[in-house]
Amino acid sequence: MDFKYYYLKALILILFVPSNQSVEGDYFLNPYEDIDWQTVQYFDANLHTHTTLSDGSFDPHQAIDKYHELDYHILALTDHDTHHHDAHPQTLYPWTELNDIYFMIKDKINPRYNETYESRANEEWQNRDPDELGMLAVEGSELSAGHHIGSYMSDYAGAESDEHTSFNEVGNRDGLAMFFHPGRYDRDTDWYVDFYQTYPHVIGQEIYNQTDRYPMDRPKWDAILHKLMPDRTVWGFANDDTHGTNHFGRNRNIFLISDLTIENVRSAMEQGHLYLYVPVEIGDRPDITIRNIEAEEGRIELTFFGDYNEIEWMTHDPESVDSKVIHTGHTIHVSDVPSSATFVRAVILSDRGRTYTQPFGIVRS
Repeated sequence: MDFKYYYLKALILILFVPSNQSVEGDYFLNPYEDIDWQTVQYFDANLHTHTTLSDGSFDPHQAIDKYHELDYHILALTDHDTHHHDAHPQTLYPWTELNDIYFMIKDKINPRYNETYESRANEEWQNRDPDELGMLAVEGSELSAGHHIGSYMSDYAGAESDEHTSFNEVGNRDGLAMFFHPGRYDRDTDWYVDFYQTYPHVIGQEIYNQTDRYPMDRPKWDAILHKLMPDRTVWGFANDDTHGTNHFGRNRNIFLISDLTIENVRSAMEQGHLYLYVPVEIGDRPDITIRNIEAEEGRIELTFFGDYNEIEWMTHDPESVDSKVIHTGHTIHVSDVPSSATFVRAVILSDRGRTYTQPFGIVRS
């Protein structure tokens, strides 16, 4: 069957109608507003990867090679601090010095296994040049004491039990951070809200970890968005949390940037210039490509290529305290949007996967 192209225009009329108040002037915030859709490029990313430096099964260069084979362009190696901090109190970075790092730590003990890193490794680590691979290496670490946290563009790899200390250390290094697999923990919504209001460099959280290891990831995200938006947006990410063979290619963050630079990747992470793809078959490339998102005069117009089944528009329902599909189809009208909503987000369902937009905040006049 030939691949079909659909130019789909999904119109959201986000018009909140208080009983005695005009809706004129209501509008929403579009995270994709500044993207030049005529020139933008699409780069697939995984931002949560483990190697034999901590509890992964693949050496760093082997993990890099596997993601290169799967056509990923952006990769962060985020080994656990609690496993390698004493031996190597830095991140696993840069890729061009992996062999040097190996010889620096190979005789030291990995506390998780009570054995040397050399005995954990599959082979002597090899350097990789991301430029030669057409990839971008993002410096990272998983701060694993307390709530697990992804640290990016920072050399901090400490093992702190206090999340405030971890966020301060990342911020002091001008890094970015996100919450990993929040569905794993019993923290309530206000606990997360406090961190987001305190630390502007905490940009978001995982809404998919591996395929869907923690199904509460997305309801927690929506509950947090409901409290914070439209003033403070929390971006969603979908990561592999790679440890073994069957973890590669479970999710993709699709970055919307002009070219592959660390400055552009950082900006996209801060501004939400990405969407997410979760395939049915592990390793599949996205079958939906978003080509334009326009927002004006109380509507969002979404254009994409790809054969789809349905579009769901979602928000948080404060009565059920859960995520809720408020409408399906190409168009959503004011009567379909509950007055309690502070945001909406779209999910495009296809035979081969699910595509998630970032949230659109709602501003009332």
